[in-house]
Formats: sequence, structure tokens, C-alpha cells
Amino acid sequence: MISYQKETVSSFFKDAYPLFDEHHKEVSERQDLIKHDLNVKQFQVMEDRSMLEILTVRDDGKLIGYHTWILFKALHFKSVLTASSDLLFILPEYRKGLFGYKFLKWSLSVIKKRKPQRVLIGIKPKNDFSKILKRLGANHFETTYSIVLEQ
Repeated sequence: MISYQKETVSSFFKDAYPLFDEHHKEVSERQDLIKHDLNVKQFQVMEDRSMLEILTVRDDGKLIGYHTWILFKALHFKSVLTASSDLLFILPEYRKGLFGYKFLKWSLSVIKKRKPQRVLIGIKPKNDFSKILKRLGANHFETTYSIVLEQ
């Protein structure tokens, strides 16, 4: 049975590493230079400061997807709470039908309870789900480019 839930850093990380590895291989750039190196301590610090939401989807208890959010007030908008999507992943075998749409819709409903004034969700070009976001009321806001510098 599919279930959606909020999780803590400790409950999430005990099951998440296999998915992190798959997620990293799927979307990370220049994996030869940028190593997968999770900062679990920072996740905990952010959770302790109420700056992090970890939302998951499980199938009979097995972790099959996650959506992590970072909540902050930007330096140039000190009174505006922003919820920024940090990690969003669903195992490929579950990406069919309305599964992703339903998980994202639920995730947005949860993060809206934190009362952000705006919500930001980035999309990687090779995994473009902008049609789902538009269906959920999102607008194109910004395009970001990356330059990986060799050290």
C-alpha cells in the first residue's frame, strides 16, 4: 500500500542511501569532479531549526521517493518565507500514470502549511516535469546555469 508521510532526518536517512545513489547517478553533473557527499549533520541542524521538511512516499514500508524542502528568508527579502525544493526523487518504476503528480500535489499541500509566500522548484533538463508543475499552478520563474570548475 502506498503511503505519504513526514519524516525526521534519522528515520529518513536509515532507508534513503540506496535512493540517493540512484538519484545522484541520474541527475548530477560532472560526477567525475563532484562527488556524492551528503552532509547529514547539516540536515539535522536544519531540522532542529525548523528549516527542513522531509516528505516521503513508501510502498508497504519501502522508501520509493522523497521530497526535501528548505525553508528560509532570503537576504534580499527578509520578510518573505520561501520554501525551496531541495531533493525530489521517485524510483523510475513508479513514474507512471499520475503517481508523480499525486506525490508532488501532496508535498505542496504539506509545505503550504508552513505558510511560505513563495515556493521554488528546480527542474533538471533531462528530467523535465514542468508540465506537472504548471498543472499545479506554477509559472516559469528562472533559468539557472552551472559552471563546474576543476580544482
